[in-house]
Amino acid sequence: MSKKINDLIHSDGTDFIETIDTGPTYYLEEDISIDEKYIKNKALVRMDMNIVQFPIFSKNTKRKKNEITTYFFNKNRDTYITVKPSSGELIPGEGEERVFIALMKLMKEKGMTQEFIVTAKEIKDAVKTHSNNYISEIKRALLRLSETSYNFKNTMYSNEMNAILKEEVSTPILTFKSKKLDLSGNESIKNTIKDGRIREVYIIRISDHFYKNIVKRGYLVYDSDILLDINSSVSRTLYMLIEKIRFEELYVRESVFALIKKIPLKYEKKTLSTTIKTLEKAFNELKQKHLIKDFKFIKTSTWLESDVEIYFDEAHNILKQERFDEDNKELKNIYNNLAISFTEKNIEEAEPVIIATNEMIFEILEKMPSKAKTLKSMPKIIKESIENYGYEKVKATAIYMSNQKKVTSPKAYFLKALENNWADDILIKENSEKSSNKIVLKEEEVRKNDEISQIDENIVKFYNNLSDSMKKDIEEKTYREYIKECGQETKIQQMAFKAAKNSLVYKYISKNNLHKNKIIEEVQVYETNTKVDDNLVLELEIFNDIINKSIEMYKMILDLTDEKILEIKREILKELGTKFILKKLTIDEINETIAEKLK
Repeated sequence: MSKKINDLIHSDGTDFIETIDTGPTYYLEEDISIDEKYIKNKALVRMDMNIVQFPIFSKNTKRKKNEITTYFFNKNRDTYITVKPSSGELIPGEGEERVFIALMKLMKEKGMTQEFIVTAKEIKDAVKTHSNNYISEIKRALLRLSETSYNFKNTMYSNEMNAILKEEVSTPILTFKSKKLDLSGNESIKNTIKDGRIREVYIIRISDHFYKNIVKRGYLVYDSDILLDINSSVSRTLYMLIEKIRFEELYVRESVFALIKKIPLKYEKKTLSTTIKTLEKAFNELKQKHLIKDFKFIKTSTWLESDVEIYFDEAHNILKQERFDEDNKELKNIYNNLAISFTEKNIEEAEPVIIATNEMIFEILEKMPSKAKTLKSMPKIIKESIENYGYEKVKATAIYMSNQKKVTSPKAYFLKALENNWADDILIKENSEKSSNKIVLKEEEVRKNDEISQIDENIVKFYNNLSDSMKKDIEEKTYREYIKECGQETKIQQMAFKAAKNSLVYKYISKNNLHKNKIIEEVQVYETNTKVDDNLVLELEIFNDIINKSIEMYKMILDLTDEKILEIKREILKELGTKFILKKLTIDEINETIAEKLK
């Protein structure tokens, strides 16, 4: 960077103008629109336009200073994102992506507030960098994130509008201020920092559009430790994309060309062979880290006409569901107990956060017309609708739609009905009936509560004490009975059963009085079957139980925090997960790993 100082401007004998020459400005345009024929999972890919699918962080290793990059998402070039760096700077890339993910983790730890205080040390620990110059590197990354302007045209999803904004939106990802703790006026901040060696803190504020979408659209369902453990930025983006695309499927077939454009990577003829190698290397990293089971390229003609098959284990779904459940649980605790935007109000008083459960989704799906039940994308649409509109309104809309004589496009009709409040009459009627019945039912409800909870407790206890083979037998019988009631067996029925499996199984047990039988023999069988070769651990419950009991024992001795315990559990799961999946994990190995992590 060179400086040129112009001649003095003698307005009052002292003024002069300083001009900083940051070099020429470059413009880079990338067409990342995807032809419909290359999209294998249309409903999933287009449903959620958020930060996971935007090319917010460049994969270009040859970025130039002052290079303004525009990504076009369609052939008409009216749907795009323009990324404009500050003068003399680069657009955000790999380093900034890692810092941003670390900030998302820290934001959650600090209560999900839009503005929060962090130190360079906290970011360093979250990123897991060992650089001696980490303070200057982190500060440079924060400056790039705060000074880079993102211009969205027909691409920014608005949680409040429940739609893509048609107008242009120009915003940075975040803003940040650096505060020196030894300066006057910063005493209150200094008092919150326990480490006396800290001399400077950063006040981070996530920009409105990004914050609302991050909170509502589920960015944090991804485990930040897993994301930061992925070495390549391409591998990280690929992982996030296929996790969104597959939902809960154990097999995905995607167009190679579509993936190249979504990441995005170069696809010109002269660079295509290098791009394919980059993509293959990214898949191999995910496979080595056990984030996918396997992959296979299906090349019939050219690479741009080829597909890739991606395989997953059932264990991937278990871990994914555990992450989702854990995240929901943590967010519920945060929202119920912590203040937002430095106010004293509980978030439930200000704006309740609605968590859509599998049971809610299943119940609403059952009230829809048969044509809607066959749509693979419907459970996801229902989930997002509950989060945006509330359970009662979505349920009323499902009933309204099922009462219509002819609905040719259930998905479009359902969303339109929600948007335009077509089911308000049903909602008012239901609320009125609930209000009038409330007093009459209150005494009977109180009388029955103890009895119902006792039955539920006995059923759950009975079911949990069964061996795996007996559980499986009951589940199969429940499923057959459920399919018989539905009158058909399609993918949508399978998904619906999976969503409400526990409640359906408990109803089946209650209906057939299975829980009233003696279960002493069952418990003995369960305890016997959980041991194979004396030392081998084959069941997830046993795996978790051993870890929990061992760590609980050390917790009091070593004075471990809940945060440290959670970190240790994650490390153990990552290290031993593959052996457990392959049924080669022993109790001794679990105990040795726990002891190692506690050093």
